[in-house]
Formats: sequence, structure tokens, C-alpha cells
Amino acid sequence: MNQTLMTGIIAATVFAAGFMAWHLATASSIAYHRRFTDAARSRLDEAFLFINPNLIFMAMIGGAVVIPLGIWLLTGNLFWAIVSGSGALAAPKVAYFWINRKRRLKMVLQLPDVLLMLASSLRSGTSLQIAMDIAIRETPAPLSQELGVVMREQRLGLAMEDALQTMGARLKMEEIDLVVAAMTIARDTGGNLAETMDRLAGTLRAKAIMEGKIRALTSQGKLQGLVVGALPIFMMLILSSLQHDAMMPLFHAWYGWVVLGVIFILELIGFMLIRKIVNIDV
Repeated sequence: MNQTLMTGIIAATVFAAGFMAWHLATASSIAYHRRFTDAARSRLDEAFLFINPNLIFMAMIGGAVVIPLGIWLLTGNLFWAIVSGSGALAAPKVAYFWINRKRRLKMVLQLPDVLLMLASSLRSGTSLQIAMDIAIRETPAPLSQELGVVMREQRLGLAMEDALQTMGARLKMEEIDLVVAAMTIARDTGGNLAETMDRLAGTLRAKAIMEGKIRALTSQGKLQGLVVGALPIFMMLILSSLQHDAMMPLFHAWYGWVVLGVIFILELIGFMLIRKIVNIDV
């Protein structure tokens, strides 16, 4: 076999491998974009945030490219560039978590007042549908948004019990499940729904107060966990700036990467233990 033929075969093989790699990368990126936008749209709809998921995807990709590149050009440290890129990729999920958590806490605080409002309206002789409409008008978001979805589903022909159960399945909150169960049982058995709502409002208010006290008492432990967890990273940055040559093997040698991996695992275990200690269910 002459050299020209061999060169042609090698070139064709390289071209085919490059084409297959490009095709696979394109298909994977399209699939990832679709999964990301679908998940983002679902999470945003749950929070009643009307933002284009494609904008969030572009911002995440831009941050995952620009931020690590800027850090690498400024510091010349590949490790922190990779860490910053990973943080940019994880930023949307962290944002969804905090938005959802804040929204749920606000609903828990609004729920007793809404139940008392419903009970007062029922005592005055109005129906549950009219009482719900009044509560929706008088209650700010986010609870009014969820009750509005219930009323729209009910007007479209869905039974009130089914609409309430759909809300409970969508939110997956213990307080909402209690309200749905109490309203369903009271309507099925013909009990005094207004009195049931009064008692449930008192129970949920006491539960919210107790949970607030627990959050206040455990806030010091959570802060200590954050400080202790951030201390090794802070010391690593300080030592890297003061003793740059001595810290170089930690980021550029394989045994340094092993040490960083052990540090990450220990940090993760400590974080989980502290969270387990301060996380108290009521």
C-alpha cells in the first residue's frame, strides 16, 4: 500500500470520526437544551414566573463560559475556573430552590388568615365558591394565585374536591394537605365547615409560630455551619495569595487534587451532618 493511499485512509477516518463526534455533540446539546427548557418552564410555571426559559439557558451557558474564562485569564488557576463554571451551571437550580422555598414559607403564613376569611364568609351565608372568590381578591400572592387556579378549574367543570386535591398534589405541602382533607371531609359528611376552618386556622397558626421559633433558635447553628464550612476555602485563598509557591502543588499536582477531593468529601459530610442536626420537623 503506497503512502498516498494510506494518507487518504487516515484522513477519511479522521474526518468520519470528527463528523460523528460533531453530530453526537450537536444531538446531545439539543437534547440537553430541550430537557433544561422543559424543566425550567415547569418550575417557573409553578412559581407563576413568566420568563422565557431560553433566556435562562443562554444566561447559564454564557456564565459557564465567560466567568471561568475570566477567572482563568486573571489568576491562571484552572481549578477555580472549573469551580466557577460548575457554579454557573448549578445557579438556575439553586435559584429555583430558593424561590420555591420562599414562596412556600409565604403561603404557610398566609394560610391561617385565608381560612379565617373563608370561615367568616361561610358564617355570613355565602357559598364556598363565593367565599373563595372573596379570599382570592383580598389575599396577595402567592396563595391567591393557587386558589385562583382552583377556581378556574372548578369553573371549567372540575369538582371542587378534585380541584383542591389537584392543588395539594401540585404543591405537596403538609399544610395544604390538611386543608384539603378537612374541607373534603366536612363537605362529604355535612359538618360545620366554618368551625372546621376556624380550628384548622388556629392549629396552622400555632404550627407556623413554632416553626418560626425553631428557625430562629437553629439559625445560629446554621450560621456556624456555613462559617466553619467556608473557613477552609477562605484559608486556601489566603495561603494561595501569601504562599503562592508552597500552594502550587495543591492545584497543579495529582496528589494535590486528591487532597482537594478529600477536603470536598469531608466538607460535604460535615454540611449534611449539621443540616441533619438543625433540621427539626414539627
